[in-house]
Amino acid sequence: MMPDTHPPMSVEDVMNTFDGVYLFIKNKDSVFLWCNQNFADLVGQTKEQIIGSRDERAEHVKFDQEVMKSSKPVLNLHESISVPDGKGGTKEMQIITQKGLLRQFGTREVIGITVCFSLQKDAQYWIKELRLKPIDLGGYFGKADKTNEAILRTALPERFVGDRTFFSTNYYLLQSPNVLKLHMLQQDEQWFFHTGNPVRLHIFEPEGKYHAVVVGSDTSLGQFLQSVVPHNTWFGAEILEGGYGLYGCSLAPGWDARDSFMPTPQQVTALKRCFPEQIEIITRLS
Repeated sequence: MMPDTHPPMSVEDVMNTFDGVYLFIKNKDSVFLWCNQNFADLVGQTKEQIIGSRDERAEHVKFDQEVMKSSKPVLNLHESISVPDGKGGTKEMQIITQKGLLRQFGTREVIGITVCFSLQKDAQYWIKELRLKPIDLGGYFGKADKTNEAILRTALPERFVGDRTFFSTNYYLLQSPNVLKLHMLQQDEQWFFHTGNPVRLHIFEPEGKYHAVVVGSDTSLGQFLQSVVPHNTWFGAEILEGGYGLYGCSLAPGWDARDSFMPTPQQVTALKRCFPEQIEIITRLS
């Protein structure tokens, strides 16, 4: 008991009432051993209904198994969960998760996993806060900053028509199940992770080389906080783990509507011939 509180509180009392913190513990078979009241309220069940039940969320269970197998905790993981929406359905919520390891007392044997998470701002918050607008390519776009100084056409590569600003920076939000459709830019585009879930960039280079880059916050999983898409390459993107992601995109010289191109049906067909192993990806992004 904690005698300095009035009335005195147990450790479980405190964990049950952490403001904005959701906690649970599962064993190696994904059976809930304990959860706090906040978590039970969030998923619309009682603690008694949850404790002793098996977690049936396949994606979460798979990742928990990977964490336990690695014997390494995971911090600040961006995930999505489905929770009751109060109207008989469910809604997706973004969370930031800390996954720890439950070990057998007195040994190093991993016997379960501890999960602690908090809720993130949802996509609609950022769309409103940053005044983002839907675009034909998919997702939401908003201008962040640009310079008023210009680069004259004569100083630019021949592929540009007209003058350009030195640079432009923009916000881009992508929300599952939507994708960023295939398109091409005349500038290299720099991508920066801000918040939400990671995004996978699919890049198809003119020489017939395909590669994918994941822009996100967990570098231990091979994600990059920032990356670059080369100019004159077809590329698109899709969210990982559902939910949404917010990113920064910067171009130099600055973006102009004349610099962006979507593929024709003939070009999509040619891409599929050039990249037969990525036909499914190309179809999703077209």
